[in-house]
Amino acid sequence: MELKQKVLIVILSVLFLLSAVLTVSFGLEYVQGENRPLQEMTEQADKIDAFMANYYLTATAQPSATPSPAPTSQSNLSAHKLLPPTATSVPTPTPNPHAEELQRALSFVDVDFPAWQSLNQDVQAWIHNEAIRVDHPILKSPDNEYYLTHDIDLSYKAMGSIFFDFRNKTNFSDRNTIIYGHNFDNGLMFSNLVWYKTQQLYEKNPYYYLYTPEQVYRVDIAAGIVVSETDITYLDIDFQSDMEFRSLIQKIEENSVLETEIELSPRDRLVTLYTCTNDWQGQRFVVIGKITLLGPFTTR
Repeated sequence: MELKQKVLIVILSVLFLLSAVLTVSFGLEYVQGENRPLQEMTEQADKIDAFMANYYLTATAQPSATPSPAPTSQSNLSAHKLLPPTATSVPTPTPNPHAEELQRALSFVDVDFPAWQSLNQDVQAWIHNEAIRVDHPILKSPDNEYYLTHDIDLSYKAMGSIFFDFRNKTNFSDRNTIIYGHNFDNGLMFSNLVWYKTQQLYEKNPYYYLYTPEQVYRVDIAAGIVVSETDITYLDIDFQSDMEFRSLIQKIEENSVLETEIELSPRDRLVTLYTCTNDWQGQRFVVIGKITLLGPFTTR
């Protein structure tokens, strides 16, 4: 019980006791023959009763100095239990729009990345393009020289390996990822990449696939361009602005030997395959496409 309520009960008890005492006193005075009439005594008693009633109403109308405790009656507890629980919102998973193509891309390769990386930890990706008979690991190189003359087992080999430009990340997150490979006219490495100089081959095979230990990508070919060995126009990977990237896109569209319907924008990420043409000394051929994430790489 709160202190204020206790004080109120004490005051009311005192007032009621005083009223009783006065009433008895007045009665005795009347009986003893005092000159105070009964009506006057009655009025006095009524005033005391009115005062007590007024005090009670005024006191109980005052706000409590402390907040009232939460109700604890059984009825209130029952009502509280009947309230519905707060529902937890579970996001609906978004279906993969490339799910079917992802499964098809996975069916083309049987790559055990851990096994390859146990042989050489530089194996960071895989490229598959059945049309030009490319199905090779892509290595991360310490520079742009070592894997020109070294095989995946690190032995010397003139044919070298397929490898990333050393400036690039290997998860295809750069705006332009460059991949190099030799052309020895023997069908190996990037020897058949020059087949993309013909419109007919492109129209039948307008894309290829890339794989990492985490993801699978499709690359839609947007251009095939013949350049000199000193032309580094398409070998930039860092761009200071969208305008600078747009400038590269414009050059790609203007110089392609292929007619494609692939539109490039600053939102796209490019992959540039680079090799020799062997048409004449110093000529190079680049195949440029934009990359699309299909989904996670999983072993079958």
